Amino acid sequence: MVVAKDNAWIEGMSGSKISPYLSEQLVYIGQLDSYERGSEIAAQLMGVQTNDTAIYRLTDEVGEQCKALEEHKEYRHPIELNEEEYLYVQCDGSMLLTRTSGWKEAKLGRVFKSSSLYEQSTDRQWLRHSEYVVHIGSHTVFEDLLSKLIDEPYRQHERRIVFVIDGARWQWSWIEAEYPNAIQILDFYHVMEHISQLIKTCFRQQKKRAEQLEYLGSLLKTQGVQAVEKQLAQLPQTTQLQRDTYHKLSTYIDNNRTRMNYPDYLAQGLLIGSGAIESAHRTVLQRRMKLSGQRWSEQGLTNMAKLRAINMSGYWNEVTDIIRAAA
Repeated sequence: MVVAKDNAWIEGMSGSKISPYLSEQLVYIGQLDSYERGSEIAAQLMGVQTNDTAIYRLTDEVGEQCKALEEHKEYRHPIELNEEEYLYVQCDGSMLLTRTSGWKEAKLGRVFKSSSLYEQSTDRQWLRHSEYVVHIGSHTVFEDLLSKLIDEPYRQHERRIVFVIDGARWQWSWIEAEYPNAIQILDFYHVMEHISQLIKTCFRQQKKRAEQLEYLGSLLKTQGVQAVEKQLAQLPQTTQLQRDTYHKLSTYIDNNRTRMNYPDYLAQGLLIGSGAIESAHRTVLQRRMKLSGQRWSEQGLTNMAKLRAINMSGYWNEVTDIIRAAA
């Protein structure tokens, strides 16, 4: 790394060391974009001549310490709810490519208050603040990490904790065991994807399919799942594919009936879609970790994921403390 002696980024430093402030900027760049692009950004904006390897080493080292931070320090601010707020919890998996093990699932959780939601338009909302939890590996470890965030508010406001999930079985099993009095909502749009599979077997014309899906979606929101079941039962079942698809959909609805009371959820002003976690996968993980040609070591994948989650949760000061402690 080459830095001019009069560069303000190393003010007060001597010898070969760089200032903690410069280290912080390089780590921020490293977690923001590819390491190759990072060296270009550092040269353009700070007059620092470095290379992708140097930024990688520094960023990866700090990311590893972020993993240790999560395991040994209660650094998050406690979540406090008033009597009018709900706490939403959403989680899902995203596949990321490693060099040694192929595709690995990164489990990501997003936790946010209803008061953090702002209306941008009639069909679009913006989230002011969220807490993120990420883990690559066992779902039981992920559950423990997420529970650290939501246990305390659940004890105080158990019926104001809202899980909106599109639903791997382990997720529902965990929620039912640990948070039995919380509100469980099956992602509305996930349900509509299942319904669309049956509609595709019954109608050839795209226009007719779209009309049926719009009608059934509106019915599900306004009159509930039983009204939709009556309509589904009237669809053609003349082929084996139609019968098999109908049976599969009926089983899916039976298994999730208690999580599909959408008219009541909407009447309470609750979210019924898991778009927030889908968006989080793109912004927290994929935007940095699924760039063209990227393949990570498993440790490097974990380190970057932890660093990104801490930053996106609003705790960059913890990263700064790690860097200054090592200076």
